[in-house]
Amino acid sequence: MATEDPIHSSFDGDADAFNGITVKPKHYGSITPSVFHHRLNVSLEAWKAEGKRAVWVKIPLAQSELVPVATTLGFEFHHARPDYVMMVTWLPASEPNTIPAYATNYVGVAGFVVNEKRELLVVQEKWVQRMNMVHWKLPGGHADQGEDLSETAIRETFEETGIRTEFVSVLCFRHMHSYRYGLDDLYFICLLRPLNTDITLSPAEIAAAKWMPVDDYIADPATSQTNRMITEAYMDGLKRGLFIQPTKYPHFFKNKPDQVMYAPHPNGQSCDQSCDDESADCSTTTQQKSNI
Repeated sequence: MATEDPIHSSFDGDADAFNGITVKPKHYGSITPSVFHHRLNVSLEAWKAEGKRAVWVKIPLAQSELVPVATTLGFEFHHARPDYVMMVTWLPASEPNTIPAYATNYVGVAGFVVNEKRELLVVQEKWVQRMNMVHWKLPGGHADQGEDLSETAIRETFEETGIRTEFVSVLCFRHMHSYRYGLDDLYFICLLRPLNTDITLSPAEIAAAKWMPVDDYIADPATSQTNRMITEAYMDGLKRGLFIQPTKYPHFFKNKPDQVMYAPHPNGQSCDQSCDDESADCSTTTQQKSNI
């Protein structure tokens, strides 16, 4: 019985819910550029006949010689990671291309740390100075993939200042367009409670850090408009007794980390919903400590 010549056969691929298909290294293995070109071309003709829409090809760094081959067949870059590039092409000529863009936002998180003396923890970055002014800002940085906002705020605050903290609430967030590389920036500010007060600087990142009275920080002419608005949001939250708290609930995909919903709760109350029913009543609340 004759068997199909693998050199002239089409690729297998992983189908998705949008009638697309993804070709991964497991589908082509070790392959020469010429054979890759031939098999991918055969595959595209077959998938067009089947009415497939988006075709994705994942190419690892170790096989980067396959990238120019894919471009000759109409593939474009969609996104890249340190160890691979993802390329894509849209097959239907009569249907608008609905392939979503890759991630369009950075996620930054700051710690707004206030001690019992109503002093705010502020830092000066080592490498960034504004207009030759002494500019004090909040400790913070970019969130790592898979990291909750509270985890980022606590981690960054400790890394930059040596101050250990616990999460109280989300104060507010800022959305800024055209941040880096043309992407947008989501900047979340978390109210944190300090567990110690002795500052230990990170010499690689921070030039100085100190505890500064909240009122002085608002009045300081070098305080940026963004940081002044953040501090005013803190003051307003104290007056209203309303704070944004996280509630975790199951991911809609199995074996994935929980989703986190952030919503206002009076007096800093929060709830954890661990059941599988997304509509379940969250009847157990935890009162946050009062010295915020």
